[in-house]
Amino acid sequence: MKSCDVKELIKKERLVPILRTTRVDCIEDILKATVDAGGKIIEFTMTIPDILEKLDYYKNKFPELTIGLGTVYEPEEAKKGIERGADFIVTPILNPSIVEITKSKDKLIILSGFTPTEIYNAYKLGSDLIKLFPASEVSPTFLREILNPMPFVEIFPTGGLNLISAIQFISYGAVAVGMGASTIFKKDLIESKNFKEISFHLWNARRRIQNMVI
Repeated sequence: MKSCDVKELIKKERLVPILRTTRVDCIEDILKATVDAGGKIIEFTMTIPDILEKLDYYKNKFPELTIGLGTVYEPEEAKKGIERGADFIVTPILNPSIVEITKSKDKLIILSGFTPTEIYNAYKLGSDLIKLFPASEVSPTFLREILNPMPFVEIFPTGGLNLISAIQFISYGAVAVGMGASTIFKKDLIESKNFKEISFHLWNARRRIQNMVI
């Protein structure tokens, strides 16, 4: 999927579910739960064991899902992820060397920033969206104050968000949010293999975020 198409999808969905788990035996069920909830996109983190080796398998098994690779630190990881089918790359840091390899393959890149300087530098480096991380450590009004002098940046808050804070961030100008273990892919639900409940949490989050219902 081309960068511009992924960006359009993220901005339309407003929510990117982020999966970070060690239970690789549950991933297929989690992906099915995502599809059942109406989800169209998901981000796998590099902390999932052997995710690079399995990424192309999940892409082929669930072709209806746009799948990104997150927690990427080095360009080699981005390159391997894209070769295995990753539609977009997300990093929790500001590493310029990841940008060139990702953009050369026409894939969407999301660099991270936490301060005004980092956010501006991510923008200047060509980050398609800018991950505000960890977003739970600042008030949603922080985003308003960033966008007043920098209305050209497109911010994607992630990290410890709940539904209320996610909706507040969007109301202050975020183009979308990322949410994972704190709200959707909860560890206890994965451990108990309660995929129906996971699907409900994602369905409810998508509904409320897209309709801005606190």
